[in-house]
Amino acid sequence: MVGAGRMGRAVATRLVGEHEVVLVSRRPGRMTDGEGRVLDVGSDPAAASGCAIVLLAVPAPEVAAAAAWIAPHVDRTGLVVNLATELPTADVAVPGIRLVGCKIIGQSTQIERGSPAALIAGSATRTERDLLSSALGRVGVVIDAPEQLAAHVNDLVARRVIAAQLDLAAALDESGAPPQAREAALGNLAVGIWGAVASGNTGPFLTRIVEQLRTPAHSGGPRSHDG
Repeated sequence: MVGAGRMGRAVATRLVGEHEVVLVSRRPGRMTDGEGRVLDVGSDPAAASGCAIVLLAVPAPEVAAAAAWIAPHVDRTGLVVNLATELPTADVAVPGIRLVGCKIIGQSTQIERGSPAALIAGSATRTERDLLSSALGRVGVVIDAPEQLAAHVNDLVARRVIAAQLDLAAALDESGAPPQAREAALGNLAVGIWGAVASGNTGPFLTRIVEQLRTPAHSGGPRSHDG
C-alpha cells in the first residue's frame, strides 16, 4: 500500500490479518487502525518487491509520481492499482509496470468499520479482476464496469446526501430544536436511520414511515416542511 491517508488506512485495516500488508509513504511514521492496532508506515519503496499487488492510495495529482517512485521495485508479475476515483487510469503512463484502475464506491470510515464497498475494475483483465477479488474481498466486491462509474456514483450520492443534510439542518433550526437536540438528530438519529433503511433493518416506526413515503401520494417528491 502506497499512501496512508484516509482511504489507505481504511483499506489496510480491512486487509491486515488476512494478508501481509506493507505500508509505504513519502511521509513515514505510524498509524493506528480502527481496531487499535499500530501499523508501521515505511519510506522505502523497495518494500514493494515481492508484492503481488501494489495499491496506490494517494490523491489523484500524486498517482503518477507514486507509480514512478514504486516502479523500479515492483516485480514483473506485480499488479499496480490506481485507486484515485477521479483520475482515469488511461491518463497515467509509467514504463515498466502494469497499471490498472480499481475505483472504490464507498466512504473510508464506513469501509474501515466493515461496511462493504464496490470496487470498479473495468480496465483490468478477467484474470486481474480475479486476483483483485481474492485480495480485496474484505473491502468489497470487484465489478467489471467502466471505471468512470465510480466517480459518477460517488458524486451523485454525495450531492444528494449533502443536500438532504442541509435541508434537514434548516428544518431543525426552523423547529426551534436546541443545539444538543440538533446535534443528536444530525449526528446520531439521521445516520442511524439511513443505515437501518439502507440495510433493510427497520423496526415498526421506520417501516411505517417507509411505507407511507412509498405510497402514490408521496411519489411526486418531498413535501414542504409545513405539510
